[in-house]
Amino acid sequence: NSFELIQRFLRESGEDDAITPVSRLDALTSGVLVVARGGMGSISANYLLAQFSGRLVSKTYHCLCSGRPGGAIATLLLTRACIEVGPQLPPRSYVSPKGQLALTSIRVVGCFFSTSGESFALLAVKPVTGRTHQIRVHLASLGRPLVA
Repeated sequence: NSFELIQRFLRESGEDDAITPVSRLDALTSGVLVVARGGMGSISANYLLAQFSGRLVSKTYHCLCSGRPGGAIATLLLTRACIEVGPQLPPRSYVSPKGQLALTSIRVVGCFFSTSGESFALLAVKPVTGRTHQIRVHLASLGRPLVA
C-alpha cells in the first residue's frame, strides 16, 4: 500500500521511516495520502491533524469541463445545492431537496475549443463543504460535466 511504499522509500534513503497518516483525500478517486513525518505524538503529526480537524485545510481542484464557462475568465461563482447519496451500489450522488446542503466555489480559469468546435472550460473549484462527489454533482447540475 502507499503508506508502506513511503516508509520503504524513507528507509532506503537512510531517513527515519516514522510517519503518521493524517488524511486520505478523495480515497475513492485520486486517493491523495497526506502524511506527517514522525510518530503519532510528533509535533508535525499533531499540527497537521489539528489543521484537518479544525477544517483549516483548503483544497483547490482544477477541472476540465464540457461546455462554455458560466462567465468570463476570473468570474467567481458560488454554487449551492443539496446533495443526496442514493442507496444503490455503487452509491450515486445527485442534487435533491432531501439531501445535505453543499457549497462549491467555482472560478473560471480558461476556455478552450477543439478542432471540431467543441468548447471546454477550465475551472478552479473549491468545495466549501465536503459531500460525496460534490464537485462532480455540482458541475453536472450546471450543465458542465467533468471531462478530466
